[in-house]
Order: sequence, then structure tokens, then C-alpha cells
Amino acid sequence: MDGSVIRGRIPVAKTFRFEVGGFECVSISDGYQPIGAELLRRFFAGAPLHELHQAFRKHGIEPEYMDLACNCLLIDTGACRVLVDTGGGPFFDPHLGNLVPGLQAEGINPQDINIVVLSHGHRDHVGGCIDRNGGQAFPNARYVMARGEWEHWTNEPDETALDANTSRELSFVRDNLLAIEDRLHLLETDAEIVHGIRVFSAPGHTRHHVAVEATSQNKHLICVADAMDHPIHVEHVSWHAEWDELAEQGIETRRNLLMRAVGRAALVHAYHFPFPGVGFVREDAAGWCFESLKPGNSI
Repeated sequence: MDGSVIRGRIPVAKTFRFEVGGFECVSISDGYQPIGAELLRRFFAGAPLHELHQAFRKHGIEPEYMDLACNCLLIDTGACRVLVDTGGGPFFDPHLGNLVPGLQAEGINPQDINIVVLSHGHRDHVGGCIDRNGGQAFPNARYVMARGEWEHWTNEPDETALDANTSRELSFVRDNLLAIEDRLHLLETDAEIVHGIRVFSAPGHTRHHVAVEATSQNKHLICVADAMDHPIHVEHVSWHAEWDELAEQGIETRRNLLMRAVGRAALVHAYHFPFPGVGFVREDAAGWCFESLKPGNSI
């Protein structure tokens, strides 16, 4: 594994409960990743520096530092509990690994999860597939992932062509994914995984990144995962993370997701938006903006 088990850290349970039609949903904070000035700018490639600083001021961001939220999503249909992404787990980052305590604070144990959707293979999304003892963190769940994403992360790479950090990351991700291989269902195309919950292609951040849409009583929730990392990306669609694999396709995906959200009056859940990462996309004179959902509100 990449790194060692974090010991002595008290997990912080931070949850936000809301409803979508008849579905009970919870955004669960897995923690945050501290982002310094150099890395922070790289989240907004293509942004003129003066415009970026204006956006930072608007959103209360210091140019030198930001806590990058990591928000997993639970959707309870009544017949099935679906978890979207597993967070960083206990091995990757000392600031992550709070998903299970968050679930337990809501009265949900890991063995109560029926399906886990993995939006893509980055380690802050799949690191929680394995528990501290190296076993499956959600032992009764079946997992869903795009076949192309699985193949990208699990095929043996040419180690001689990789730097040490990339090699460690690939090894970490592969270990987590191979641990759930016997419970994994690979998607070839967009599909309904249970009644009312669809997984669909949203490429760009990675080549086979997926989004999730839940629909109940004609109400909608779209989980965009890493198709956008901050509400600034809603306001400035062409600004993108420097490490997006297919940047131009990612920009087009983001536009399509925002139009889809507005057209369906859908709630949006975003993995890295400030906690809880849940709200509505609104159209205004300047384009789009993100409006956070207030506690106690549902659709």
C-alpha cells in the first residue's frame, strides 16, 4: 500500500441529510485535502491570473491555501443503499478516511451498503474500498465501475516509463480495486443499476469517468463526481484541472451536465465542492452559478 495506516487520529463524522422525492440521501464528508498555492492554481488551468484572484475573493478563498473537500454520497431508495465513491480510506492521507464514521453517525454500518459506484479510479475515490485490516470495507456490497476505467488502472504498466510517485499511485489504486474484483460489475455503456438510479458516461477528468443520476417522484439528483471541482468551475466552465486527461472533452461534459441539471431542476452533488457539496445550478446574466442547499431543504 502507499503509506501506512494513520494511527491516533480521531475520525470526524460530518454528514448532511436531504431527500430527493422518496429517496433518502446523505452527503458524507470523508475529510479534506490541504491544497497549497502552487497546486491550487493548477485546479484552474486556462484562467487569467487577475480573473482567478477575483473568483477567489468572491468565494472567500485565500490564494495561498484551500481545504479541498471530499464528499461521498449515499442514496437510500428504500429497497437499496447505494454509495457513490469510497473516499481516501485509512492509508492515503491523514486528513481523509472519515466515510465509515460518517455512515455510522447516520445509523448505517458498512455491511448495510448494497451497491458501491466508483466514479473513477483516483485514489481519493477508491482508497476506502479496503479497511484498516486489508479486508473489504463494504463486505456485502457489489461494486459498479466503467470497464475502461477498470482496465486503465489494473493493467500492468511499463514500470520503467513511470516516475516513483506515479508508480506508487498506480500500485495503491490497483491494490484497492483488485481487492473487490470478485464483487465488481463492469459497465460497457450507460445503465440503470437499480430502479431510479442510472450511471452514465461523463468523460474528461479521466477517459471513462462516470456520473450518477437518481430519480424519484419526478425529482432528480445528479452526482457529478470530479467533472467539476469547485463552484468556480460552474461560473467559468472553460477553466479546468490541469491533470484532466481529456481537457476539452471535460469542458464539454461539464457544459452538458450543467444543462442537464438546469433542464431537470436537479440537485447536484459534487465530490470536491465545499461540504456538503449539494445544491442547484442557476442561470443568471453571466451564465451559471451554484447555489448551496440549505439544511432541512429537499426536493
